[in-house]
Amino acid sequence: MWDRIKRVFCWLREKITLRIARRILATLVVVVFFYYLLGMVVVENINDDKNYAADQLADTGQGSHVVAMSIAMIDREVNQHAWISNDPWFKPGSLLDNMAHYQKGIISANAIFAIELKDQLSRTRGSSQVDKNLMEVASGINYAPDRWYWDPSVSIFLFVAPAEKQYNSALKNLKSYNERLAKGEATFERRADNLLSTLDKFALDLGSSSDAISRKIDNGIGCVLDTKADDLFYDVKGRSYAYWMLLKGLRVDFSKVINDKDIGSSWDLLEQSLAALIDMDPMIVSNCDTDDFLFQNHIAAQGFYLLRSRTQLKEITNILLK
Repeated sequence: MWDRIKRVFCWLREKITLRIARRILATLVVVVFFYYLLGMVVVENINDDKNYAADQLADTGQGSHVVAMSIAMIDREVNQHAWISNDPWFKPGSLLDNMAHYQKGIISANAIFAIELKDQLSRTRGSSQVDKNLMEVASGINYAPDRWYWDPSVSIFLFVAPAEKQYNSALKNLKSYNERLAKGEATFERRADNLLSTLDKFALDLGSSSDAISRKIDNGIGCVLDTKADDLFYDVKGRSYAYWMLLKGLRVDFSKVINDKDIGSSWDLLEQSLAALIDMDPMIVSNCDTDDFLFQNHIAAQGFYLLRSRTQLKEITNILLK
């Protein structure tokens, strides 16, 4: 009798324990699901507002407008938004690969500008001294965007500086340079050859992006199944957006050169092509055959506007050469 009661009791205890364990597991799954889901909704922000920081063009004073635009972009992506490109697996941002590649594209374009600013725009001639603030900017902004506090490729036991820290250091130095420039304590040469050199660097980077699109189309695994097509799409979108913003600043800084060379209409066409590229916002990025009957190839369409923008950049630089 007692053995039977004991067996029933043990059976009930096992059932209750199993039921509790299942409920705990189910609750944990739900919590994790909503943690990532809600976290992604809160964090995601692919900001392609073409009128962003318009006040920077009006309130810069004697400083550089293009430098002010670069400051605004870096500050927005690193501090106002969450910098997610180096988020580890336990943060919701680690699943937002589109935003991560968009941010990387923006930073990459600003890194190219930072080098040109250091080597060309801030020097009277090639033999003049390099600005110390801009040396720090070029170093910091070229830091690996996906580096977090712990990186086994650098050190297994020691912490390293995360990308945000390096970008904020670059941002601080960039602000310092523009403040010194406004006081007449730094140099920003608004010469036609400097504008030409800067636009050439932008055109080279757009050409590199165009080549990446071509290789992706040739080597894609097919239509919507190509899960890497969206990574490239948003990287190019981020770069193009950054160049759009930088070109707005350059147009103000080099207004005299642009008017003297009569390239305002060509600049308008360049902005139109970049605007069309930036405005592309498909729900799902596809890499279908370029002559597909049902589906569009979004990166091919993006590549069209990219090549058009590069061609118009080259047209402007050709005029500047004369």
